[in-house]
Amino acid sequence: MSDHFSIIKFDIGNSTMNAERKFLFACLIFALAIYAIHAFGLFDLLTDLPHLQTLIRQSGLFGYSLYILLFIIATLFLLPGSILVIAGGIVFGPFLGTLLSLIAATLASSCSFLLARWMGRDLLLKYVGHSHTFQAIEKGIARNGIDFLILTRLIPLFPYNIQNYAYGLTTIAFWPYTLISALTTLPGIVIYTVMASDLANEGITLRFILQLCLAGLALFILVQLAKLYARHKHVDLSASRRNPLTHPKNEG
Repeated sequence: MSDHFSIIKFDIGNSTMNAERKFLFACLIFALAIYAIHAFGLFDLLTDLPHLQTLIRQSGLFGYSLYILLFIIATLFLLPGSILVIAGGIVFGPFLGTLLSLIAATLASSCSFLLARWMGRDLLLKYVGHSHTFQAIEKGIARNGIDFLILTRLIPLFPYNIQNYAYGLTTIAFWPYTLISALTTLPGIVIYTVMASDLANEGITLRFILQLCLAGLALFILVQLAKLYARHKHVDLSASRRNPLTHPKNEG
């Protein structure tokens, strides 16, 4: 009996050690990535839209891969992907820009999800388990499953890139997460890409202003439909509207 318990204890110890090694390895990779990004000026590139456009244009077919790679890097480091979606619309045009941005955004959110899952739930919960964002997402998935994922992707309750990591720590399966993430990001990508392409080609015209108003109206209607869907499915989003940076024990 004592041998049996010692084996269990040994396995648990190994599991914890492996998780900590994964965490340290991930930290090392992130540190090296930050150094490389800084050394090659990629952070400046992500914030310098004209330079980014020129570089992608001059890269030919390699520009597609470069664009997707930059999108993944930006997402992993919690940088806004909207800059790259706009750049994609300007450089590649409305159709190809939408396609590349959708592929890039899907791969990027999947990488964040898989990274969180690979590092291990038990270890990461020590660091993020008490955050409002994670607790709200975990409870939402436990109560409402896929419906909660759909709604949080359509309604901006939490920062999008943080959601990618948080969902990796829940019980939701990878493929439903990936498919729903792709479908729910598509409307925003289409609007950003088409508007950026039209603005670059034609400038601010009456047609552009009308399109901008229609795009804003379309997004507003989409959010309202999502809220109606939440009520229809009896999904309670009220607890998710609090400040996502608030620690539960500090709430009074």
